[in-house]
Amino acid sequence: MTTAVPAALASGAAIAAVAGARRIDLRRSLAQIAGGPGVLARTRWGATLGDSLVRAGVTVGADAFAALTLFVACLAGIAALAAVHTPVIAVIAAAAVVAAAWALVASADRRYLDRFAAQLPVVAQQLASGIGAGLSLRQAITRTAIDAPEPAASELRRLATDLELGARIEVALEGAVARLPDPGLRIMVIAILVQRVVGGDLAGALADLSARLEERAALEREARSATAQARMSAWLVAGLPLAGGVLVEIAAPGTLARTLGHGPGLALLVVATALQIVGVALIRRIVQPSGGTR
Repeated sequence: MTTAVPAALASGAAIAAVAGARRIDLRRSLAQIAGGPGVLARTRWGATLGDSLVRAGVTVGADAFAALTLFVACLAGIAALAAVHTPVIAVIAAAAVVAAAWALVASADRRYLDRFAAQLPVVAQQLASGIGAGLSLRQAITRTAIDAPEPAASELRRLATDLELGARIEVALEGAVARLPDPGLRIMVIAILVQRVVGGDLAGALADLSARLEERAALEREARSATAQARMSAWLVAGLPLAGGVLVEIAAPGTLARTLGHGPGLALLVVATALQIVGVALIRRIVQPSGGTR
């Protein structure tokens, strides 16, 4: 078995674990076993991870997801160690599982937020129409939740439910902003809260905001189109060394284990991996749209 095989097995195991978690609803059974939220879910980082999992469509909680990921990472590390007898390769294989699992969740979470942001101008316009027709803000939110597309409809239904249960409008709106870190939603909530304090034409403000959000979405689409080549370069920067390693192993099995498993080769492997991570992170930061808001 070559060095490339454990890495492929690690990535495959992470993908299978996350995909399986998305399809199997374990939340109820885990809650019954644990008797409530786990230790990780009570922390700020765990709560953020839990929100990301919900937006990504993963039905397990933060504690279960972290435990499952670490279990698969350990298995991948053990398999890599048994295959190449190099501790560093085992650590890299385990880290690959964690990175792959996090990348899958982050990608699904980002797509959810992007869909919500794209629907926000329509939501603002529907709220403006409802308020202009004489509905209160609470009634307009409930009405918009019926007509809005997903995922905006689900978020508005959650907001309407909070209001029906007695939450103050300010608290409910701030909770929505905390759940959905989108700058457009934050601007809309600020506009609503300011209008409630100082008064004014809320319907007109929301209608104007809808137009501004639509312009912002168009600019962001143009920016993403302009930076598509740079983002592809980031993937190539990360993928070419891995592809080269696979080709070397196919041509001469065991070469990577002999050259990178000890001495200067091991140091070069660690430095090269760190530089690859830094390079991809810098490229993503440069080309990220909206000034890095998401």
